[in-house]
Amino acid sequence: MKALVYRLSLPRVVLARLLAHRWPWLVYGPAGPVTYTDWPDPVPPGDDWAVIAPRLSGLCGSDMGVIAAHTSPSASPFSSFPAVLGHEVVGVIAEASARVPWPAGTRVVIDPSISCTMRGLPPCTQCLRGFPYLCQNCTGGTLAPGFLVGYCRDLPGGWAQRMLAHATQLHPVPDTIPDERAVLVEPLAIAAHGLLRRPPATGARVLVIGAGTIGLSAVAALRLLGYGAHVTVAARHGMQARLARELGADQVVAPQDLGRAAVEAGARAFRPLLGRPVYRGGFDLVVDCAGTRRSLDDALRLAREGGTVILLGAAGEISRLDWTFVWMRELDIVGSVGYGLEQVGGRAVHTFDLVLEALARHPDLPVERMVTHRFPLARYREALKAALDRRSSGAVKIVFTPGEG
Repeated sequence: MKALVYRLSLPRVVLARLLAHRWPWLVYGPAGPVTYTDWPDPVPPGDDWAVIAPRLSGLCGSDMGVIAAHTSPSASPFSSFPAVLGHEVVGVIAEASARVPWPAGTRVVIDPSISCTMRGLPPCTQCLRGFPYLCQNCTGGTLAPGFLVGYCRDLPGGWAQRMLAHATQLHPVPDTIPDERAVLVEPLAIAAHGLLRRPPATGARVLVIGAGTIGLSAVAALRLLGYGAHVTVAARHGMQARLARELGADQVVAPQDLGRAAVEAGARAFRPLLGRPVYRGGFDLVVDCAGTRRSLDDALRLAREGGTVILLGAAGEISRLDWTFVWMRELDIVGSVGYGLEQVGGRAVHTFDLVLEALARHPDLPVERMVTHRFPLARYREALKAALDRRSSGAVKIVFTPGEG
């Protein structure tokens, strides 16, 4: 089968870190780490596995972080390469083994978390509580290291014509939800899980910093989950700002205007001896979806005393960040990534199913407009180039169409 394969090379990583900001073709060109090539057809390793034919597969910020060598080396022990990337997938069951509860032809989204069960191990504490994304055995068992499909050389991701999925990873998609909405279930689930960890009260002032896919998913999740909060979004580009409004933001500002937005939310500004303004009061909840030094600094500065900052932006190594605000305001800092078995309304429900139910209830919330670009696998260089320069390309969510030539 044809697939996009990422091959880890330390010289390439060093070159990309040092020079890709000047010569981005080092990331997407012939010298880059991704190739369009033949890859072995997946074979189910047991009777509780299925072969999936991806219909749409998203290009995630974490994928670009790996390809462009932006990620922290701290995560490197928990991946194995070469691998077929792609963990945001809507597809069709092409081949179902005996213990897969859905037949061939069923349309599904895939929880890409790799559990102890998939590794042939007894469940760890996190898998037992329904959060294999946090699996404590992600380097053991019968599979190569990796906590997600796409970052494990033994489990090809969705940037291929075929992939494997365990029965526990499959979530059927209702017929009323088209592929362009279903492919966003994974990022919407990331946002929903973070918000469920610290739900905003009715009337709360919420600030979402960053309006890429995760930031826009946070705005959409606030509305899909029915939170009656006032939502302000910091967006850098015009397309992002328009989508934020369409998905339910009450206010959209440029990042440089966040101080004014905080004052409108009830904060008072003060001028320190050196540096940027500091505030008393501010937002009840700040969701950082960018993960940069500036976005984290804004998040800490603009959260009110006793407020909460949720980190969804996959921040890595951040230098010269002032943590004074954390202890001076007794902020609650919540790291969040992934999804799993949520306790909502007196029932246990997987985040993916919760999002699918909400999408079915709210067909008019236009989440599918986040999908701005579609590429067949063979045109992956165009896709990576568009992802690297979103200001020029206007890209928000880029997806591959593995079934197309």
